[in-house]
Amino acid sequence: MHDSTRARLLGGVATLSVVAAVVGQLLFPPSAFDPTAAAVFIPAVASFGGVGALLAFRVPANRIGWMLLASGVMIATLSLSSGYVSASAAAGLTWPLTTYVAWLSDLMFAPPIVIVAAAVPMVYPDGHLPSPGLRWLAWLLVAGTVGASVQPAFSAEIMVSATTAIANPFAMPGLTFMLDLANTLASLSAPVAFIGAFAAVATRYRRGSAVERQQIKWLLATALVGAIAFPAAFVSTIVGFPQTVGDIAIIVGFLGLVALPVAIGFAILRYRLYEIDRIISRTIGWAVVTGVLVTVFAAGVVLLQATLAPFTRENTLAVAASTLVAFALFQPVRRRVQRAVDRRFDRARYDGERTVEAFADRLRGHVDLPSLRASLLATTDAAVRPREAGLWLRTRREA
Repeated sequence: MHDSTRARLLGGVATLSVVAAVVGQLLFPPSAFDPTAAAVFIPAVASFGGVGALLAFRVPANRIGWMLLASGVMIATLSLSSGYVSASAAAGLTWPLTTYVAWLSDLMFAPPIVIVAAAVPMVYPDGHLPSPGLRWLAWLLVAGTVGASVQPAFSAEIMVSATTAIANPFAMPGLTFMLDLANTLASLSAPVAFIGAFAAVATRYRRGSAVERQQIKWLLATALVGAIAFPAAFVSTIVGFPQTVGDIAIIVGFLGLVALPVAIGFAILRYRLYEIDRIISRTIGWAVVTGVLVTVFAAGVVLLQATLAPFTRENTLAVAASTLVAFALFQPVRRRVQRAVDRRFDRARYDGERTVEAFADRLRGHVDLPSLRASLLATTDAAVRPREAGLWLRTRREA
């Protein structure tokens, strides 16, 4: 297939997926429309489908691009079919083919999760398993996915909503035991496959080259956002934090999910590959600074309220004073925390900056030109590691 034809075909699939996701969300009746779901489905389809199509065109031998594109298509199908069924349910289930669309919607839920959470990490970043000995793990993942899809495909009923169910047109009542067994085996195989995918990433990082390690950092840095945010939302609900805290954590987790294909695309295409160290250090630095200042602010409010309670009935003064303290601490805390984080997570840039600063200090006392030239070249080599470096000085005649 010609490159231009393949590009148009892949771009068309990605575009149609986004259109399907948008139409699906628009089909939901006002009583069932969820703005959060719409804010997740549409960007997720654009991210997975767009990056998947780009990778499938640029590096067609890499399976990851095709996996991401397939995930985008399935998420779009889920959005479109769910919106159609919801609108049909609001109209009394009178729309044509509602039963079959609901059946399709049930099948589109699990596969994208399996692809993103297990299949992609298992073959990341080159699209192949790190070892032929892990083929059994890949087949276990395929078998588990099929097993998880068998029960909704042939069960007696399809849930349209929490209170409404319709008969499955492909139901097999005589195979109930086998369907339950397949679902149980799928549930047992899922943890093994997910742990195996994590082990594959760890093995590749341990044995990989410097480039592969940078690529894996892109994947882990983005995946950790969701891995931290979603449990944090769950814990905040149990602990009794305000609903806003849990909602913010869920939004952050979904943002990490949407950003995952973008990070994978950067890593596989090796665009600004080594910027990940700076991104990680800045993210950790700002998270630590935010946590420290929020703790200082909360502690200040509590302590000042207790101290000022005999003198004032309102807490306005305590809040204002705590705000001023947090504001005054912002720059000192940020500098100290960022320096410490850079020293651990962005060592190359940290060492380069320290080298340049040391050279600037030495430069103040240098008057010998040959010595200065040698020092400048040595500093450049230590700070930025160029393939080669040279220094040209104008003579009086050239000037």
